[in-house]
Amino acid sequence: MIVILDVEILLNILYHILSYKILSFLKTTTQLKVASIAKSLSTLIVFGGFAVSAYVFTYNSIQYMMEVAGLGLFLLHRFLSMLLYVFFLSVNVGNIIVSYATLYRSQETVFFLSKPISHTQLFTIKFLDNFFYSSTTLFMIALAVLFGYGTYFQLPWTFYVNTLVFLFFPFMLISASLGAMALMALVTLAGKIGAKATLMSIVIGYVGVVFAYFKMTNPARLVNNVLKHFPHTDQYFGWLDPAASQFLPNHWMVEALYWHLKGGTTQVLANTGLLVGVCALCLLLMLLMAKKFYYRSWLAYLELKAKRETQATASGFFAFSRSSFFEPQTSVLMKKEFWQFFREPSQWIHLGIISLLIIIFVVSIFQLQLGTSQPYLETVSYLVMFVFNAFLIISIALRFVYPMASIEGQSFWKVRSAPIQLNKVYWLKFFVVVIPVLIANETLMIASHRAIAHHSTIVLTGLLTSVFVTFAIVSMNLGTGAFFADYRETNPIKVSSSQGATITFLFSIAYLVFLIAMLFFPLFGYFQMAFKHIPYSTTMYVVSISAIILCSIAIVAASHTIGVRAFKRDF
Repeated sequence: MIVILDVEILLNILYHILSYKILSFLKTTTQLKVASIAKSLSTLIVFGGFAVSAYVFTYNSIQYMMEVAGLGLFLLHRFLSMLLYVFFLSVNVGNIIVSYATLYRSQETVFFLSKPISHTQLFTIKFLDNFFYSSTTLFMIALAVLFGYGTYFQLPWTFYVNTLVFLFFPFMLISASLGAMALMALVTLAGKIGAKATLMSIVIGYVGVVFAYFKMTNPARLVNNVLKHFPHTDQYFGWLDPAASQFLPNHWMVEALYWHLKGGTTQVLANTGLLVGVCALCLLLMLLMAKKFYYRSWLAYLELKAKRETQATASGFFAFSRSSFFEPQTSVLMKKEFWQFFREPSQWIHLGIISLLIIIFVVSIFQLQLGTSQPYLETVSYLVMFVFNAFLIISIALRFVYPMASIEGQSFWKVRSAPIQLNKVYWLKFFVVVIPVLIANETLMIASHRAIAHHSTIVLTGLLTSVFVTFAIVSMNLGTGAFFADYRETNPIKVSSSQGATITFLFSIAYLVFLIAMLFFPLFGYFQMAFKHIPYSTTMYVVSISAIILCSIAIVAASHTIGVRAFKRDF
């Protein structure tokens, strides 16, 4: 009887959240104001562009694997299974980070816990709200991928409905509910062993499961084993799957998709039933766990927070009482920026993940040899690495630099009322972030240029260009972040996914397209000279690099002008 009531409450809450999310979306996107229309159009362009790109990439990739490479349906779906595994972990980690901010750190949660509201009901409302908030973008990209898949195989509209409702939605809910349960366990554990030990456990755990999965599935070995049967690669090679992988949700989902194409109704129903059943079981276990442990874990969080706040700034290199090389005012502001950043766990968790990605990329790129001796391929390969580096810097700036003004919060009035110039506050923020971002970008560029180190002109050009690119991107995000600052929202994740952030991202992508357009022909001409001994005009090279430098300087100047003025406006 209790289970039936819990399910009924869950459905009512789900209906309530969906209804008001739709109403809120319609209200905020249909306001006839210039700023509102500009934000809505920018959001539509950015996410629409990503969706179209995902669709085109999926369709072309499937076409290549099926028609050119001749890999067959089995290998196609096993590659899809690997992508779904990464997607599963992304949804899982995303829900953990967002849920931590809303279930434990939110003042709204503190307010509701003081009211006669069931802890389980509060947890359920927050969980569903977090699920729709943190998974919307991933859901949109996955939907575009699904359309690319369905278009290639010419599947009917019922396929999309059934896949979304009975496969994809349960798949995401399993990931999210496991993340919520893991969060409660981790917060309780952190209260006993400390935050640092818990964080290390999380990092080791996630790196371990990713490594173990790809070690177990071994894509290279799988491809070799299947291609031994070429050209009969379209048959089912299920005996090649590791036994443990058959207990994973991503395996059930691709099995259902594979047998749908093959006409195996029994296998489709069996794997769909597994997904739906496990989804219901995970949700039920999550509710039971929330009923027993959510409030306890919240109390453990309060104790941990109290210890951290009393100990964190009392000692250590960035303690306010510690003397500094800088003059007192600058020293205090720098320490404020440090603690303001690291007080939010999602900040240093994301920073750790991005740092790990940079290390993996640097190690991987050192083993890459371009050496194609083909001017066009060499140019494209170089630009792909350049764009990847720039896109990574854009992501870092959008995630960490853009929210810097907003996370000051309502207490920013203390800084405004202090005997300090706001210009100094702004410029200190800029230099605090631009230096580490510049170091990261230059490290990536040095690693990227290892394979063509003998082309000194290209290496020096890349290193010089990356300096101006870094300054432009960081300036753009800091300036627009101050202009669109929302001092009521101190959650940096929500700030970096706002409509203002979307506009900034759109400008960053436009700048990136400009860089590609300016670099392509000079690079192509240089590689033609190097490999084909075709005469090369340095005029094009000088004009292109000068255009990049001037455009970057203009972006820096405009961004800082906007940012400084935004800091000085009424608070």
